[in-house]
Amino acid sequence: MQRPLPITKVEFCAKIKHLEDVLESNGYTEAYLCSEGAMRWLTGMRHQVVDISPNAPTTVQAIVTVHPQRTISFFSEPWESARVGDIMAKGIWNDCGIAVSYGGSAPDFSRPGLLSPTLAGYAELERSIVSPLAEGTTGNQWEKLMWLIGESRKALVEVARLLRPGMTGWDVRSAIYEAYHRRHIEMNLVMLGLSGMQRHAHPVIEDDSVVQDGDVVKLVVGARYFDMIHSASQLVAIGREPSGQELRVHRALQEATLAYADRYRSGAVESDLYRSLGPIFQSVAKKHALEGFEQSAYLHHGGGPLSPLGSRDFVVTEQGTRTIFPYAQFALNPVDTLQYLKFELQGVALPSGPPLILDEFTWCDDARLYETVHWQSELLRLPTIITNGDHPQ
Repeated sequence: MQRPLPITKVEFCAKIKHLEDVLESNGYTEAYLCSEGAMRWLTGMRHQVVDISPNAPTTVQAIVTVHPQRTISFFSEPWESARVGDIMAKGIWNDCGIAVSYGGSAPDFSRPGLLSPTLAGYAELERSIVSPLAEGTTGNQWEKLMWLIGESRKALVEVARLLRPGMTGWDVRSAIYEAYHRRHIEMNLVMLGLSGMQRHAHPVIEDDSVVQDGDVVKLVVGARYFDMIHSASQLVAIGREPSGQELRVHRALQEATLAYADRYRSGAVESDLYRSLGPIFQSVAKKHALEGFEQSAYLHHGGGPLSPLGSRDFVVTEQGTRTIFPYAQFALNPVDTLQYLKFELQGVALPSGPPLILDEFTWCDDARLYETVHWQSELLRLPTIITNGDHPQ
């Protein structure tokens, strides 16, 4: 599949229409966008000058006005104004009849009708604007997402083939960055669970940690292509096939995660999602006679929605009141208490009914790289434990 455009006219117009609908329904006429993720969503351009997370404040900000007419005003420090001028001149808004202007270094947050970070509830309204796929499961955003998850999984498999005993954490990190950057994909997060780090739920890279023969290595990434995010994990058995017990536990993780993913429906409340984990893992543990597996429910965090605003909009909590929006993406990645393995999937909540689980293997005809399971009357290809060095690209 050809690398998609960062943004298209139809995509931009759909985003502005969605923003307009959210503002109108909440009594606003304009919105201030200031994070790297929100500005990528709006412009289809990168704005960061250092490698910062997508939800961090960035060097260029904008006020998008929808009434009495649609306009965009850009803001920045004076030393960024030349770059902002180029952004204004070549932006997709010029194809849509939307006037743009440069407003200087800071807006007036007291202007009536402006949704800004100075107001209570800004974060949740910003999420309702930026997080959902503006055209649903069609259009350029969808093409970007599907291209990203396929290329990202290819890159993980490519790195898995390169792993050899004796490689250091820095060697593996360098290989991951090279594989992704060659594909024009940026990294928001890289975690590596190498030898001696199997129990680390979030294994931070240690330069001199090593890959050892016989271990199971975890490759964990948050990858981004403009406003799209892929959160992914790949387990790699070094120099051997995964054991029967490892596969048994990993399949139980898959089953529990799919049951949990089914709860990610439009309107679902985060506290209900969090509390569903215990019964789900208890049921799977009993079904597969895996004593102690039920404790995996809360060994790791409960996952949650993700979007252009960052790798995750939020992680679900027991007392949380936030909801899942239609066409919101989510990623779930539990860790088990028996083998300390990890499984991760990404999906999209639909306006009604069960969510859509994303297929990361549309490019692949090598059945060793994935597990095929039945779910919601469909066949799904899901990540599994693979062996280093023996898979064709």
